[in-house]
Amino acid sequence: MNDISVILTVWKRNNLEYQLKSIYNQTANIADVYVYQNESHVDISGLKEKYNFKHVHSKDTNFKFHGRFTLPLLFNTKYTAIFDDDTIPGPKWLEHCEELCEEKNCIVGANGRNYKKKGYDCGGGNNHAIKCDIVGHCWFFKTEWVHYMWRDKPPTYDNGEDIHMCATCKIYGNIDSYFASQPNDRPEVWGDTEQHLGQDDHAQYKKPDHTDFRWSLYEYWINKGWKTT
Repeated sequence: MNDISVILTVWKRNNLEYQLKSIYNQTANIADVYVYQNESHVDISGLKEKYNFKHVHSKDTNFKFHGRFTLPLLFNTKYTAIFDDDTIPGPKWLEHCEELCEEKNCIVGANGRNYKKKGYDCGGGNNHAIKCDIVGHCWFFKTEWVHYMWRDKPPTYDNGEDIHMCATCKIYGNIDSYFASQPNDRPEVWGDTEQHLGQDDHAQYKKPDHTDFRWSLYEYWINKGWKTT
């Protein structure tokens, strides 16, 4: 198996130790774990003494959703996996991602959505990988692909990093996105084993203008040449 750089994120949720345990329990070959922290709402200093991760801390500025996607520009590993702060993968998730990434030459995610199906959620209980326009919760990809993302500045940094990544990789590299198979009887390959963690007050989908705002981002990248499925 090839080496993987893992990026975890911290803002206001206090799930980091839970995530670290799940990452260090992975069967895949992990080279480094980076914790990308926006501001200082959560004290993770004690965890630095318990776990072997590299801490990237933006103390005074919140670089929001996109900041973590700049780190892979500096990585030498073949793969990168970026996790949302509410996502707890099963122990074989990254190994599962690597296999699909190699098979389909694609970005792999723990859930997915298709523009033409008006937000159809590809998630949970699927026995086969599903091609999607965008994937989320986790993004597993060949590290070199992140250069496609940063060919274009996003229209906003307030949201839409998932659309930005998947759209530009499709536009410039013809790289598809797939929601990995996650059969009900194989929790070890699930991308997110604790989905309730994403239902708190920090969840972006609970914002009143979230859907319309996201729709405008889809349209922006389609106008830039993105061919959706």
